[in-house]
Amino acid sequence: MAAHTLSTYRNLLREVNRQFAKKNTIFVNQLKSIYRENQFVTDPEKLNALNRNADNELRDRYSAIVLEQKKKIEMSAKRVGLQLPKQFEADAANDRVMDAFHKTTQ
Repeated sequence: MAAHTLSTYRNLLREVNRQFAKKNTIFVNQLKSIYRENQFVTDPEKLNALNRNADNELRDRYSAIVLEQKKKIEMSAKRVGLQLPKQFEADAANDRVMDAFHKTTQ
């Protein structure tokens, strides 16, 4: 388990260095401090909890980044006089279909 954790840590460090560390060392320092805080954890339940927390945190941050990127694209389009088309929402389409079906069967 420790070898797998160390391998993951090294891969994360390598990736952070490729993408962020050229300009800013905050990410590298934060990753190192998080690893050092938890390097002696051996309890499988604790390790699973740490992994779940990291996974949830990454999802939250990534979704915020994606939303931020969508907003930037929308603002850029407006700046040049364009309007982005509405995105298809499957849930809303299903609701409209079901509403129409129920109206015809009543």
